[in-house]
Amino acid sequence: MITWLDNPLNYSYVRKTSYTSLSSRFPVKTLGKKFQQFGKLIGHELIERKDSNTKGVYLYHHQFYWLKEHDRDLAPDGVYKGPRGFGGRMPVEAVDPVRLME
Repeated sequence: MITWLDNPLNYSYVRKTSYTSLSSRFPVKTLGKKFQQFGKLIGHELIERKDSNTKGVYLYHHQFYWLKEHDRDLAPDGVYKGPRGFGGRMPVEAVDPVRLME
């Protein structure tokens, strides 16, 4: 289940990225330091917990939905400028927010 920090329907698209950590807690506060040109976190979810090769250690697979500083809704005249809505110039990891809400 996705935890939304902002309504995804307010955006033309959101980027979907996978993230693996040793913690079940999603690193909301430190995430921007790990990704270049991090703009805004829209939502996140825990996908699965897996045993690692080390006894007693688990890996947690998360997905998060976000925008870079130069994405259309944060910078209308940026590299992905164009009409509002899903379509046109978008990054390859863009997903339609309407589909995420279904």
